Amino acid sequence: MSDFEKLARARRDLEETRNDLSKRIAEDAPDKADLILLHDRVSRAIKALSGSF
Repeated sequence: MSDFEKLARARRDLEETRNDLSKRIAEDAPDKADLILLHDRVSRAIKALSGSF
């Protein structure tokens, strides 16, 4: 697996995590503030991997 493929896989995994966090946030979870913070950090990681600043 090339480095590019590894980065693409990591990005896909992060996107799945972000989608899961979005669903949990929408469910009004008791730890919603923490989930929102984590969602923001995952979004930043995705943005960094995509190279768009």
